[in-house]
Amino acid sequence: MQLSHPGIPSVFDVDGDTEFTYIIEEYIEGDTLKDFYLKNVVREEQLLDHLEQICSVLEYLQDRSIRLIQLDLKPENIMISDRVRIIDLGTASREGEKTDLLSVSEGYSAPEQRAGEAPGKESDVYSLGKLILFMKDHSSVGKKTGKKLERIAKRCTEEERSSRVGSFVIVSKMLKGATGTKPKKHKTGRAGSCARKIAVIGLARGCGTTHVAVSLASTLAERAPVVFFQKRRDDALGEILSEGCRGRLSGGIHYRTPGSATERAESVAYGPVAGRSGDADRYWAATGRLGDARIVADLGGEPGRVFREALARFDLVILVGSGAPWRRTDYDFLERMERDGLFTKSCRVIMNMAERGAAQLLPQGIKAFLFPFENDPFSPGSETRKLFGKIVGGS
Repeated sequence: MQLSHPGIPSVFDVDGDTEFTYIIEEYIEGDTLKDFYLKNVVREEQLLDHLEQICSVLEYLQDRSIRLIQLDLKPENIMISDRVRIIDLGTASREGEKTDLLSVSEGYSAPEQRAGEAPGKESDVYSLGKLILFMKDHSSVGKKTGKKLERIAKRCTEEERSSRVGSFVIVSKMLKGATGTKPKKHKTGRAGSCARKIAVIGLARGCGTTHVAVSLASTLAERAPVVFFQKRRDDALGEILSEGCRGRLSGGIHYRTPGSATERAESVAYGPVAGRSGDADRYWAATGRLGDARIVADLGGEPGRVFREALARFDLVILVGSGAPWRRTDYDFLERMERDGLFTKSCRVIMNMAERGAAQLLPQGIKAFLFPFENDPFSPGSETRKLFGKIVGGS
């Protein structure tokens, strides 16, 4: 019930009597991945998108604050609806803890599971490799991409656990390089013309992450027909919905916080409420206007928990840091990500409330945009709009 990810069904309540335990959870309409791939012609781009979403869920479960191993990853336990959902966590266990609910699925379970040994995250990596092969064999991928997918699957399904790919972020990066066609080079254009899904993450709390995220959503709302604004944490909800801000977001912005009900009265001022990130997918599917909506997700000021997941889920990740000279240690995170090869071309850095000399706070080789001194994120000025035009339009 504490899990919050668009790729996992929400559990609303758990109850029981002397005989049964009852789990009340979100109803997912659609086909299992197995049925979907057997009944439809699945093209290369769609397959890679499905795998990216699966990796996102598995990486979320492996977050150090959660540490869950799924342990039963197979085509029957994945649903294709408005997006990809992993529906069966009935045998999941915390990493390092003994479990009596060990499930073995023929053709997908790792050797250590079949041998009755204690599983680890490598066990899910193995099952993912087998899943990649199933999806490749039942889709219309090109020969070149198929070969690359086979190599990735082989890396995931090594008999020795220590020889398998080390994380789902790495698998996701390998998948992004598996397409047989060269990616299109996006030209700098109007704000929001390229990146559809944008994450905003603070390098620490108090950097002004929400200010930057709301400014971005307001800027994009001037160009895109609809913007889905999501906030990961509820701790700033009172501030967001205070009297001074009430009704100031554009009617084209759909606002949500985790767990908020669509009927919540104080959200009405922000236009229609998007209950889940899947609403954006439903919008694209219903209108046929692929790419003209935008998602802006404010993921808070704890980058160590969400940055790797954001790399897999979003087109663009904006990291926000403070320009105050005493906040130098906030930028240590960037240095670690650069060293680990995770600071990619899809990342941008914004320094908030910073003078030009603040660039000395940055690790060597990393550049940043200086956020304009503007007090009102709901009415971004020309400098802010121009800044986001460079960051988002040219991503």
